[in-house]
Amino acid sequence: MDGAHRVVVMGTPLRFFLRFGDGSAWSPVTDIAFHEAYQESMFDPDALRSNVLCPNRRRAEYETAEGLCWSDGRSAHGLLTFDDRWPQECVGLHALTCGGEAA
Repeated sequence: MDGAHRVVVMGTPLRFFLRFGDGSAWSPVTDIAFHEAYQESMFDPDALRSNVLCPNRRRAEYETAEGLCWSDGRSAHGLLTFDDRWPQECVGLHALTCGGEAA
């Protein structure tokens, strides 16, 4: 982890974005913030409030040639783009993320 928004891994530039709330815009974030949100999305938020760890059954994750996106099934969404792309350049991923604002 570099603590940067843009990271190059094995020659491929990656960019990290988060979106909270339906219809909100993607915000550039660091790889660390993205990783923390990604990990948190794995667990059921209702159970976490009761200090219980169990899988988040509402969670979804997709990968295309443009990048990877995930949703916690509620209001948090993450987007990791390949090849230095910005969200508006990821038509396939944009369609999978319920049509949130591109950026």
